[in-house]
Amino acid sequence: MKLAVVFDSAGTLVKIMRAIKDLKKNKFICNRQTVDIVDEKNGRALVIIKENPLKVVDKEDPEKLISDLLKEVEIGISYCNPPINKEGIYKDRKTRVKELQDPLNLLKKYEVETGYGSALIIDTHAGEVEYTIATAGCLFPEVKETIKQLKDLGVKVFIASGDRKGFIKRLAELTGVDEKYIMPEAHQEQKRDLVVNLKKEGYFTIMVGDGANDVPAMIESDLAIATLQNGNVSKKALEAADIKIYNIKEIVDVCKKVINGEIKSKWQK
Repeated sequence: MKLAVVFDSAGTLVKIMRAIKDLKKNKFICNRQTVDIVDEKNGRALVIIKENPLKVVDKEDPEKLISDLLKEVEIGISYCNPPINKEGIYKDRKTRVKELQDPLNLLKKYEVETGYGSALIIDTHAGEVEYTIATAGCLFPEVKETIKQLKDLGVKVFIASGDRKGFIKRLAELTGVDEKYIMPEAHQEQKRDLVVNLKKEGYFTIMVGDGANDVPAMIESDLAIATLQNGNVSKKALEAADIKIYNIKEIVDVCKKVINGEIKSKWQK
């Protein structure tokens, strides 16, 4: 049997820390997934800065407009609540870079393995930056051994994530996943398309994630797994999951059962 497992990164392979600043309340919020915040209002987009924030955010003039910074750096939309207006990403004329630096400075106090990421949630219709975000993390302790065991079983392992390329390349180095099997800066349709294409190549596909942006791929997969290890799993991901696991190492036993025919594709039920 040809078996492929596609992992999300944040919350799945990585114990992720997110510092999210609600700019209207001028407060940091906790226990929220950024994709869930995006889903609360039509026209919102989760915009990631693809470059290392320690180089392009940390050293920038705090009083510079975020909209001007976004015109100078490489950005991407990793999740959105359509319809959106892409031009609205650059319309905010009041929010300063300091608001991006605040969550980053919070996470810089921690020793991390993956490096850092910066992102924003923008109301693209109003042209308003509503939230600023910094991310960082460390591997769950069981991840390296889990991926080794999967590869020993002959499983092809992929990482598909909305995180920036440098973040995911570092994750691939840490875990031993072949760099040609990573898909950084991937929005939900790209994750879904990866699963669809693997199925066309004859693979039994397992999608492993915990966020709303994993759901299209989870729906298309032969088997969808939601990981609860990081806590705070998206309701949409829980609803789309065929199996829920509390530790990433449980995926090894799931794959063994698939190989032995004890677990079938949901499309065969």
